[in-house]
Amino acid sequence: MRSRSWILPSAAVVLAFPASAQHDHAPPPAAAPRAQVRGPVAPQSSYPTPAFDARGRLWVAFVEGDAVYVSSSRDQGKTFAPAVRVTREPEAIDANGEARPKIAADTGGLYVSWTRKGKGAFTGDVRFARSVDGGRTFSAPLTVNDDGLATGHRFDAISLGVPGEVLLAWVDKRDLEAAKAKGAGYDGAAVYYATSADGGKMFARNVKLRDNACECCRLALARDPKGRAVLLYRDILPGGIRDHSLAVLGQGAPARATFDDWKINACPHHGPSLAVAADGTYHLAWFTAEGKAGGGLFYARSSDGGRSYGAPRKLAPPSGASHPYLLAHGRTVHVVWKESRGDGSVVRETRSSDGGATWTQTRDAATTSGRADHPLLAADARQTYLSWFTDADGYRLIGLP
Repeated sequence: MRSRSWILPSAAVVLAFPASAQHDHAPPPAAAPRAQVRGPVAPQSSYPTPAFDARGRLWVAFVEGDAVYVSSSRDQGKTFAPAVRVTREPEAIDANGEARPKIAADTGGLYVSWTRKGKGAFTGDVRFARSVDGGRTFSAPLTVNDDGLATGHRFDAISLGVPGEVLLAWVDKRDLEAAKAKGAGYDGAAVYYATSADGGKMFARNVKLRDNACECCRLALARDPKGRAVLLYRDILPGGIRDHSLAVLGQGAPARATFDDWKINACPHHGPSLAVAADGTYHLAWFTAEGKAGGGLFYARSSDGGRSYGAPRKLAPPSGASHPYLLAHGRTVHVVWKESRGDGSVVRETRSSDGGATWTQTRDAATTSGRADHPLLAADARQTYLSWFTDADGYRLIGLP
């Protein structure tokens, strides 16, 4: 095994481990279980992920103890209905900023995915359940990866297409195991996906998109105006470069999307973000520690389906900035990220009202002391919201201008 390496690009330390290993963030401190679980509450809950349904109701999936829960709010997160347990039996949930439960909603129901930890280090299975009665009950969870191996199937992402279409993508190590059995080398992990055409009752066979992707960075999944699934992920390119590649699933091979030339034999644990606007423009945000334009957080866009990209815009230098997240809502594009500040964190925000051509001055959107989750974005028909969960302030849904 290669020696452990560390990257210290800023005051916010990014831990990087060799390609044969991964880093799991430590879970929040254990807290006494609640008699009745409602919405996410610090410190018992962790890693809530939001989604709005067509009626504007907020739904949040989160982890508490050995279970995944879903709860809803009709007042933008101020109060929550009693939560519904998604996992019927106790499960060890792989929950951290990069690997958290996901939730999506459409007129047919609610769809939740998560990763169940395996017995071995960095192993797990991609799990899925759905509700077709307005979140009152969920189906028995099923395992989506179909290889039956006790290896890594993690960092799942979910996307809904035409009515009844549910797509899951994840990082998968089955091909690493096959290479090991042959005594061959294998860098990183593969990216796989599976599609359901019946609203999540069953999934078709797993499809491999790409070998040798980064093994512990979140995937970014979106839909274009034609309803096609677009995936952005951190790749392992020739020479050990860990830039990003993009693919329209089912429409050919991935193509390189970022060109920082960050070369590192380690996993940054720092995945990208992707939004596809109604006009088909791809909006990308990502982190790099070292590159041709230096380190930091960056934004770029493509107006031709990923065949070319405009010059990257630096959002923040590598001085404590991390985990950008973006969302396109009409011509408006919001980008948020977290920065270290004193003994706490601040979410910084900038936005474009002309499809990414020009941007507002960066501002503070929220601050907190102590531990803080990565910032996320969600939108209803009227507004985009910052979704942030912290030990000091609990769950907050903050409307952005």
